[in-house]
Amino acid sequence: MDLIDLARRALSSMNGQPWHFVLVRSEETKARLAEIKNRYCPSAKRSYSADFLRRAAWIVVVCVDREKSCGRDIENAVLATTILLLAAHHRGLGSVFLTAHSSEEPGLSDDVRALLGVPGGIVPVTIVPLGRPDEVPAAKHLTPLEKMIHVEKF
Repeated sequence: MDLIDLARRALSSMNGQPWHFVLVRSEETKARLAEIKNRYCPSAKRSYSADFLRRAAWIVVVCVDREKSCGRDIENAVLATTILLLAAHHRGLGSVFLTAHSSEEPGLSDDVRALLGVPGGIVPVTIVPLGRPDEVPAAKHLTPLEKMIHVEKF
C-alpha cells in the first residue's frame, strides 16, 4: 500500500486527484488481463507477449475519474504511474509500463473495464505489474544531457 500512497501524491490537473487503483492478485484475472493485452497488441509489437503478467505478484491498473481529470485523463494517469514505477524500482521490485487505453483501439479499455468492473466515467489507463525481477536488465543508454538541454532557445 505504500507504493499506492506515493502514487496518489502525484501531480494532477487542477489537483483533481482523479485516481483509482485496482489491485489484482487473482491468477484468473491476471491471465485474462494478459489475454486482453495480447488480443489488442499492435502487429508491430506481437513478439512482445503480455503472458508475463500471469507471473506478476500484483498488477496495479491505474484508472482515472474523467470528471476529476479536467480533460487530462491520460496525463493524470501517467503521472501517478511514473511515481508508482519509480517507487517500485527503489524498493527492488521489477515492473513495466503497459497501456490499458488506446485511442486507436477503444476495445482495449472497454475489455479491461468489463473484466475489473470499472464503472462508467472511470477510465483504465495503465497496467503496472509488480514483482521480484527474474533478471537484471542491461544498463540503459542515456542520451547526453548536452543534447537535450537548451537555454533560452532551442
